[in-house]
Amino acid sequence: MSNISQPWHSVRKSTLHGNGVFAARDIPAGTRIIDYGGRRITSEQADAMHPVNPDDPFHTFFFSLSSGKIIDGGNRGTDARWINHSCAPNCETQENTAGTRVHIMALRDIKAGEELFYDYSLIMDGKITKKLQKQYQCLCGNAECRGTMLALPKKKTKGTNNKAENEKSDKASSSKKPKKQDKDKAKVKAKVKAKTKAKEKAKDKVKAENKAKAQP
Repeated sequence: MSNISQPWHSVRKSTLHGNGVFAARDIPAGTRIIDYGGRRITSEQADAMHPVNPDDPFHTFFFSLSSGKIIDGGNRGTDARWINHSCAPNCETQENTAGTRVHIMALRDIKAGEELFYDYSLIMDGKITKKLQKQYQCLCGNAECRGTMLALPKKKTKGTNNKAENEKSDKASSSKKPKKQDKDKAKVKAKVKAKTKAKEKAKDKVKAENKAKAQP
């Protein structure tokens, strides 16, 4: 039987975290392994659903598209939702030109049996605190592991001699169109906003309950 009809991947328990996706056979670099599938929803719908799992509020299967829609991988999703994060990934996510689909692509040749990973590089609004980094702790264990699944801001080179260079770099970055990778990282914005809303709702509920108890 030809390998063309056989899937590139299989799903089984990961030694890193929960389920994982593994290469079912040797995968050449540049291969489109699988698409990240699921029901398309709005950011408002995603906010209303969060947290999907109250016991694990920092985990969802939401993946934002540059078109503004969000893929809910937990609803009619594909096996791609089980791909774990790594700071030294062997795969990457690529959005199609229409901004409607997300492909999981092999960054390098991957041997049969290897677990598939891509760098989540989760983007958060506001300051990235140590507490926030720990809440999104990375368990990949690679030598280059940054300790968190969040995308950390790049540190500017210190020294007055590099000031002009840093300003030039900032200006160039701001003038460029978002890169493919930046579009991919946007997937957690809905998650972050939803998490904030969930916390605010929880605080309001506690305040209301305390107020009711205090009344004679």
